[in-house]
Amino acid sequence: MATISRNPKTGAVVAQVRIRPFKPVQETFRVPQGAKLADIKRQARAWAAAEERRLRALRVKGGDDTDNDLSRRTVGEVINAYLEDPKVNERKTFDDIDRLVTWWLAEFKDTRIIDFGVKKIYAAREKLVTEKVTPATVNRHLSQMRACWNWARNSGKVPQGRAWPTNLQLKENNERKRFLDDKELAALLKAAEPTPLLRAAILLSVGTGMRQGEMLRLTWKDIDLDGGKAVILEAKSNTPRTVHVPATAMAALRKLRKPKARATSRVFMLDAATALNAWTLENRWSKIREAAGLEDFKWHDLRHSCASFLARKGASLLEIGSVLGHKSPSMTQRYSHLTQGQPVTGHTELDALLRGRGTKVATYFIPASVIEGLNFKKPKP
Repeated sequence: MATISRNPKTGAVVAQVRIRPFKPVQETFRVPQGAKLADIKRQARAWAAAEERRLRALRVKGGDDTDNDLSRRTVGEVINAYLEDPKVNERKTFDDIDRLVTWWLAEFKDTRIIDFGVKKIYAAREKLVTEKVTPATVNRHLSQMRACWNWARNSGKVPQGRAWPTNLQLKENNERKRFLDDKELAALLKAAEPTPLLRAAILLSVGTGMRQGEMLRLTWKDIDLDGGKAVILEAKSNTPRTVHVPATAMAALRKLRKPKARATSRVFMLDAATALNAWTLENRWSKIREAAGLEDFKWHDLRHSCASFLARKGASLLEIGSVLGHKSPSMTQRYSHLTQGQPVTGHTELDALLRGRGTKVATYFIPASVIEGLNFKKPKP
């Protein structure tokens, strides 16, 4: 957008151009004595039109990056640059970020930025759906690619005018209630026996309700082998918590620790230098899950199973929420159907009262001579 005005003090003509995301630029045209003002204004308008064209061309190229303009840049280059950014690498959820955007990398590695439009993004969403990915997982893929795209816009690798499309998110069903029953748990643990690393991870997840990311980030300094506890410092809610680790899960963890393992090293390691990540975990988990004959069951359902077992054995919703690290009671309500109808503290005593076996007040006859011996004051007549 260009504006042409005149300085009231000097009489000069001022042309200003505003094109986002660039800062406003302006030029001053003096009016020589004897010159026609209309001619000077025509010069100012011509300059403004040329400047607008220049800035719009730069915006299409992604700023002043002329070495690799957007006519050649690909989605794959943008994603790789995003994953290599130091701040992105420092995030505690980097494994998830890597996994989610790598799906887009596989689909659109050679697609040019100028060709990556709304239709392709909608088609990608539909492909995720056809791959039997849940709405929640589809939304996570979309949200992470949107974060990558916005990072690229802010860093000049994508034009500011190419905003990520809105209203892409699918409606989620957050009431998933898939839990292990006793037979399924036994089958799962048997299938995991040949893989001690995964068996320990499964035992810990079911025994504590840890999220996958929380578990993978555990170090040996977070594990109290003698006290049977684990400290989750990097929790999703950003609120550290301590959880009880059942003896069976703790025994499995002990077998994983090498004699010279450092306190700062990860608990779940593939070898001396490589930590277990979400990619490898999912790959090995899928084989164990198939061997156990589990259908429609995800790793996160181990966390739900922990809550299910606790609820069926009498734990309250408050206790379950504390174990899982829920920030609000509403998050634990999905397990309320499992606790409905179970006795709570005080029910046994209430039943005793209902049966007439509660505390009773006994009445005894005390002779007058005894009362006088107790030195009670007699009431005034």
